[in-house]
Amino acid sequence: MIVKFLLGLFMVPTLAIAAPIFDDITDEDMKDIAGGFGANFAHNSLMGASKLGTIFGFQVGLTAAQTNVKKIGEIVEREGGSKLDSIYNAGLMASVGIPFGISFEAVVIPTMKADGTKISATSGAIKMNINEVIPILPVNLAIRGIASTAELSFDQSGGKIKNETTITGAQLLFSPMIPLVEPYVGIGLLNSENKLSATIAGIFDPAYSVADSKSKSVSGTQILAGVEVNLLLIKLGVEYSSAFGNDRVGAKLSIGF
Repeated sequence: MIVKFLLGLFMVPTLAIAAPIFDDITDEDMKDIAGGFGANFAHNSLMGASKLGTIFGFQVGLTAAQTNVKKIGEIVEREGGSKLDSIYNAGLMASVGIPFGISFEAVVIPTMKADGTKISATSGAIKMNINEVIPILPVNLAIRGIASTAELSFDQSGGKIKNETTITGAQLLFSPMIPLVEPYVGIGLLNSENKLSATIAGIFDPAYSVADSKSKSVSGTQILAGVEVNLLLIKLGVEYSSAFGNDRVGAKLSIGF
């Protein structure tokens, strides 16, 4: 089931998240756009609180997610665009664990192009397992700093619209100390900085701005819950998260130890 979900999302054409229509954008719209893309492109490695490997460890694989973006959909449909309930991401993930419970994570969404639309994204994280410092803890506890950048551009009315999103944040993760299956929960603080620009005039509400680009930053709490299953070298994972009022469901297929 996880494999089917991953393959399905990885094969989703770029336009499944794109070809919206952005017009008469207001300050409130900018907040919704920043929140929707921030929730979708926030770091998505689907890894819990335990350390990666006894001393050293690694994981490489595929991740994919679907994010409900009701507010962005309302903006698009308001201007006559096609119905847009969800946006997607699918990328290549890698993680390396080193001594002292420290691990480095990366997820890359390769540049994809289709029918005048282009999307790309990268994210990274540094995680530290606190049990290495406080070994008497009865559960796995970790802190993780995350950062992501994403760019979406598409044709509109003979011009080009570009949306750039930068997400930063920190998470606190918990999981029980049980073998093979690691359920985990977490809470985080995220900031999404979004810049929307155009080569055509009039995409912003004149009462808001007559410029050809605007930026908006939103901050909020992220909650997440997931489970990772270890089948020898194969790792399967699923995760739910919510940020800025947008829900995301993701899955992972990887190998590692």
